[in-house]
Amino acid sequence: MVIMAPKDFNELESMLEFACLYDGPIAIRYPRGGESSIKFKITKEIKLGKGEIIKKGNDITIVAIGKMVSYAYEVANMLEKDNISVEVINARFAKPFDKKLIDKSVSKTKLLVTIEDNNVHGGFGETIDSELDNVKQILNIGYPDEFIKHGSISEIEKKYKMDIDSIYERIKNKYNDIGEK
Repeated sequence: MVIMAPKDFNELESMLEFACLYDGPIAIRYPRGGESSIKFKITKEIKLGKGEIIKKGNDITIVAIGKMVSYAYEVANMLEKDNISVEVINARFAKPFDKKLIDKSVSKTKLLVTIEDNNVHGGFGETIDSELDNVKQILNIGYPDEFIKHGSISEIEKKYKMDIDSIYERIKNKYNDIGEK
């Protein structure tokens, strides 16, 4: 089964068109909370299992999926103020994912970060971890494998350190830890 998650409404439209033409089962994860304020360039044609590079960089690779792509982009811009160059990849597909694109990116960076609006345990990040060849350091960011109580999106993200400021701190701390080793 193919599993997809759009970064924005333009990409959602492209994924729906792709799904209508695809001969097989597809799930498209519709993100809760609407669209971010970031306006990405018009989505390129959707191809099965192919991600896209949103931002080029050399120190950290962030692979994000769904609404977390905009978070990754904002965090990358924050890290660049700290002189940390970040490559941001929009995975688009949780299954099948673009192993070749991610492998190429992590071959030049020191840290791979995955960000998903999902459980880390058994999720997208763990799948990537188990399939990549040349990963040096990994940080998977997502929700814990526990019952998540209801609340506003901002309350839940802050509680589980899934808001932009918390993600920035987690990545920066991990990157600095690597530099000390």
